Amino acid sequence: MKPKSKVIIPICRNTALILVLSAVLAGAAERSALEWLDTMNRAFRTLDYDGVFSYQSGTDLTTLRVVHVVIDGIEHERLVHLDGARREFLRRGQEITRILQPGDDILELEKAVPPTRFVRAFSSRLDAIVDLYRVELTGTGRVAGRRAVRLNIAPRDQDRYGVGIWLDDATGLLLRYERYDPAGTALERFQFGRLMIGDVPREAVVPVEYAGAVKMKMKLEKRLDSAVEHRSRWRPRWVPRGFDNYRSNDAEAMRELDSVEAMIYTDGFAAFSVFVEPILTGRVVNFEWRNGATTVVTRTLKDPSGRNRLITVVGEVPATTAKKIAADMVYVR
Repeated sequence: MKPKSKVIIPICRNTALILVLSAVLAGAAERSALEWLDTMNRAFRTLDYDGVFSYQSGTDLTTLRVVHVVIDGIEHERLVHLDGARREFLRRGQEITRILQPGDDILELEKAVPPTRFVRAFSSRLDAIVDLYRVELTGTGRVAGRRAVRLNIAPRDQDRYGVGIWLDDATGLLLRYERYDPAGTALERFQFGRLMIGDVPREAVVPVEYAGAVKMKMKLEKRLDSAVEHRSRWRPRWVPRGFDNYRSNDAEAMRELDSVEAMIYTDGFAAFSVFVEPILTGRVVNFEWRNGATTVVTRTLKDPSGRNRLITVVGEVPATTAKKIAADMVYVR
């Protein structure tokens, strides 16, 4: 009987181990799509990571490095372009600093729009997200050598694009992202090729200084006071449901120095800006352009004094949405 007991004991132990592992895996599988989104939001804000990713918008493809470190409770982030012109974007909390070469016009049309989603956190208002998008778990895969969970985020209206995301199974960190049109065609995507999570040295978020660099700063803060809204003399009469208005120091500076009204809107997964500026000539300008998920629409409207104003809408929304916003601006006295 002893040999038999010796055989039974290991089997029992293995069975117990299998049951424990099955319970853990079942718990992971039972995490809902919204719980994964909540985990992603926390991972964005709390994890230290250093990685290289490719970013494609339309026909444009670039490679970037992103470093994120939390120091004394404050997020520090560094985004570096690894090809093309030398560009760095730094974030400390809500303050963003651009370090560009002289004459770099990368943000000429989107001066008030933060670059890529690493400096614009996804919405943590999960109740609002559910009202605007259908969020579903659609499977698993691998990205940058890491096991990933895939979520599909489909819009409930025609005013915005859909999104597909792949999250790190262990931490919830975003590993891959795609924005697609109603036909399912990818318009914009990024994907990590190399990623290290944890043990990131603080000096990794310090920029490389070089002669002639041009530094520009801006600060994002959500408009909480309706009175602040009236600082802008122009506003869109209509914006897609769920898009909130943000203010930035850049927008205030543009208004004071260049007489340009600038407004930023985001629903948590997409953003667009509206610019209103005087036209010195009497010509009428109407222009439409799209590259990947970025749409640019301009229209000429008259202000109450009869002078022409150039309205420009630029951002991650369909052309029909941008045209409707641009065509329906109102002057606030």
